[in-house]
Amino acid sequence: MIRLQVLLCLAALSGALRADSLSNVLTRMDNAAPKFHGIKANVTLVTYTQVIDDKSVETGTLEMQRLAPNKVRAIMKLSSGGKSMRALFFRGNNVLMYFFDSNTYQDYDLGKTGNRLNSYLLLGFGSSGSELSNNYEITYLGEESVNQIKTSKLQLIPKNKGVLEHLMKVYIWIPEDGANPVQQQFFEPSGNYRKTTYSDLQVNPTFPKRQLDFKLPNGAKAIQQ
Repeated sequence: MIRLQVLLCLAALSGALRADSLSNVLTRMDNAAPKFHGIKANVTLVTYTQVIDDKSVETGTLEMQRLAPNKVRAIMKLSSGGKSMRALFFRGNNVLMYFFDSNTYQDYDLGKTGNRLNSYLLLGFGSSGSELSNNYEITYLGEESVNQIKTSKLQLIPKNKGVLEHLMKVYIWIPEDGANPVQQQFFEPSGNYRKTTYSDLQVNPTFPKRQLDFKLPNGAKAIQQ
């Protein structure tokens, strides 16, 4: 009986030692952040709109390149039901959205919100633990598997009241042997959310060009705003 109790205690202790913690996650992120310059991944994007109780699912690819702190270029190509739908090209304070079926595009100047967009694209990718702690109240929510990858789930609540007006909270899932998220979920005060899941994630890949670029096809027409 005593031997059984000892074995159970050892098993529990072993599990506790293997378990991740908020401190461990943030330390890994601190160590990895200076080396980060980009990612390539397959993505699944789930967008929920509460007012019409609608959930859309798109799949595609993402290439994201950090050129400097809080300066990012990214290309996301998305499809739904096997049909190419749209591509988004993020460059600084500008977002180009191209629609494949109509060969049309919209160009958005985000102005002062551009830095906010860049920070969301990079949230968790190349972010140091200290940066996250400065900008968010962070809660460790425990272990959770994402596509059979064991992760630590963190809840981030913005400290900035202006940010809280449009972003209520964020969940990020960090692999227990890594420092970059395999999943993010952004919640708006309206009840809307966006969840992005990353697979076949490559950190610091070689990009063919010095800066990511997206070329519009011939004949593409601008949509009047």
